Amino acid sequence: MRNDSKAHVLIVDNDDRTLWKYQEMLENAGFRTCATWSGHEALGLLRSGAFDVLLVDDYLPDLHSHDFLERVNRLSTQPAVVVMHSYPAKPADLQCYASLGVSEVIDKADAARVCRAVSACGVEQPLARKHVN
Repeated sequence: MRNDSKAHVLIVDNDDRTLWKYQEMLENAGFRTCATWSGHEALGLLRSGAFDVLLVDDYLPDLHSHDFLERVNRLSTQPAVVVMHSYPAKPADLQCYASLGVSEVIDKADAARVCRAVSACGVEQPLARKHVN
């Protein structure tokens, strides 16, 4: 990430209100954002664009979150991933997410924590992210 710009965030959520709420909040915090409700569309965007952070709901209507994250891991460049949960994540879920390289799992309703998590990922994961060969 260049010093003169904030991270580019892809937001994926099946709930339009949540999607637009976080898009507006992150843009007001200085981030560049792109938003979609579809896991398949998100994968296409990730293939064609450079995103520093992926903020994704644990439920997507068109793709199971585990399958989605496995596909993200196969991309040539990978953003930092923050998963939002509508309910407390179970220990087994946390282990699964950790094995898939998720940076943080957070409560979807905690807007301040969502912003902090994205900010931390944007600082720790520059645009020249890890590349998979």
